[in-house]
Amino acid sequence: MSFLLDPLFLIVIGMAIPFLAERGLNKILRNPVLVLSVITIVLFWSISGSLYLDFPWLGEAGSGRHFMWNSGVELIGLMPPIDVSVTYANPFYTLNIVAVLLFATYPLFLYLGIYAGSKILSK
Repeated sequence: MSFLLDPLFLIVIGMAIPFLAERGLNKILRNPVLVLSVITIVLFWSISGSLYLDFPWLGEAGSGRHFMWNSGVELIGLMPPIDVSVTYANPFYTLNIVAVLLFATYPLFLYLGIYAGSKILSK
């Protein structure tokens, strides 16, 4: 995942949550929207967070922090716009603070998707 792709994925998943809740999960779970929302956010925070902290998931493919900021743009021939090598020296570097703020917006993007999905479902 990355800071460019995660919000889009969260909105799409959020749009699917009301459909899943309406189509049978409400018979199994008491509050399926809440349960699916919590599971989604926990998964996104754990996977994206561990990528940002450079846990060895990518192996030789590169650093997770680089992928989170630059989304693999070099695969399509573009130069990476952000130099992440400076973020390792200081944990309170500006990019690290911005990353924490971006992670904090993940529930908002999921909520926007749930809101849009519930509006579509109600029509």
